Amino acid sequence: MQKSTELIIDNHLNEHIIREDDLAALFKGTPARRYALVNKAIKKGELIRLCRGYYTLHHKYQKEKALGEFYIANRIVPFSFVSCESALSFHNLIPERVTQITSIAAFGRNKKFETPYGDFIYRVLPILPMYFYYGVNMIETNKQIIYIASPLRALMDYVYCHKIENANTHFLIESLRIEKIDIDNITKKEITVLQDVYQSRYVIQFLKNMLGEK
Repeated sequence: MQKSTELIIDNHLNEHIIREDDLAALFKGTPARRYALVNKAIKKGELIRLCRGYYTLHHKYQKEKALGEFYIANRIVPFSFVSCESALSFHNLIPERVTQITSIAAFGRNKKFETPYGDFIYRVLPILPMYFYYGVNMIETNKQIIYIASPLRALMDYVYCHKIENANTHFLIESLRIEKIDIDNITKKEITVLQDVYQSRYVIQFLKNMLGEK
């Protein structure tokens, strides 16, 4: 094991996403020395680069379960949450296995990171800050805290991202293959609470259709 890896473990960072600032605080000396230590640990397979400025140790050095994809997604872009197909799959609403993690980010630009843990996509949508976390749940899974959209919020984000015209229950059943019972579990109250999140005509029409079908 590399000395740098031991130092990371001794400082209890093996259970977390490791930032460039963390490494700078741990590895004293010049940036060139830090760069050399990081690269050596990466070549040995002990340190994994997720994207620029973010790392994690190989899962064999993590005492608990390996860091989950959603946990990683939340942290490599702060102020983001998992949504769209990824959230729908998590909630067991769609049968397909999702091969990339889609998140909604509060600000910045659309991004995509290709990592050893899969592809992470971030969409920045026209949502007022006060409504950004409406319909977003904080939950614990595998002893890790994640932020993920509720089924309805995930559907709203999906409709906007894919510009679905006149989306309704028929679309959810036929195109996304969501079960009718799962659609029925979305209440009128939940729809009403989330009505102000988007000013998009796609989402407004979708929610109007959902209310009309209740």
